[in-house]
Amino acid sequence: EKLPTIYDSTAVVGEVTRASAEDVGLRPGTPVVIGAGDGVSATVGAGAVREGLAYNYIGSSSWIAFSSSRPLEDSGMKIFNYAHAVPGQFVPCGTMQAAGGSYQWLRRQICTSEVAGAQQAGVDPYEVMNLAAEQSPPGANGLLFLPYLMGERTPYWNPHARGAFVGLTLRHTRADLIRATLEGITLNLRLILDTYREAGAAIHEVRAIGGGAKGRFWRQMMADVYGLPVLRPRQLEEATALGAAIIGGVGVGLFPNFAVVDQFIEIIDRHLPDPQAQAVYQRLLPIFRDAYTALCPVYEQLHAFAG
Repeated sequence: EKLPTIYDSTAVVGEVTRASAEDVGLRPGTPVVIGAGDGVSATVGAGAVREGLAYNYIGSSSWIAFSSSRPLEDSGMKIFNYAHAVPGQFVPCGTMQAAGGSYQWLRRQICTSEVAGAQQAGVDPYEVMNLAAEQSPPGANGLLFLPYLMGERTPYWNPHARGAFVGLTLRHTRADLIRATLEGITLNLRLILDTYREAGAAIHEVRAIGGGAKGRFWRQMMADVYGLPVLRPRQLEEATALGAAIIGGVGVGLFPNFAVVDQFIEIIDRHLPDPQAQAVYQRLLPIFRDAYTALCPVYEQLHAFAG
């Protein structure tokens, strides 16, 4: 009795009152559609409105999600499931805490010269960092980055996890550090993707959205690590707003159904896995996974030490 009434995302639950209309500049009587949260709205805006269509949002945090006709369950309880805005569908989702946040930390704390050069040239610092990362080969010359700067959600649900560079030697360069950071984020997202596969999901391609998806180099790395085509829509940071608009449009009958999203999405780039890079990441993935496991006792000791 303490929970609210459950509605479909497309349900019209009221209308704009005259007082509210005066405050926000809308017409009195405008229908109010209940809508959805940011993750589900982004799912619609990414075009994931049919079975198996997956997308990867990369912002400060990052998640991979897709449309499914059933909740996806796994014995390790790594996955959570939203009700989709599309009636009868679900959104299995796995989220990592510090994706773009890890790259932002690197920019602020390590890549001061790249930032200064970018400012002088009037370009995005992350593009300069990406160019530097390209000077390091796949696998970053044996350097791993564990992107657990804020603990971790999927697949570990461990608030005590911590970030680390593992394998650092005198021969490693800043280019290696940058590349290893991107690889560590992407490898962790691959663990989320593998969780879906182990639970029986069939995913054939991934659409990349969010600010982190701007970089061509990182999108290609995603394709190589995931072993899947990675698609770039023209609009990257507007998917959530687009999804909310489509949910509202379907709710008031402006659009007949959610398939209308295909009219608003233009795929402008497609990255296929490079076989050589893909083979490197296949070898690196279990090492990346084992590094986390090996450090778990250290994480607990550090947590106790820090009080």
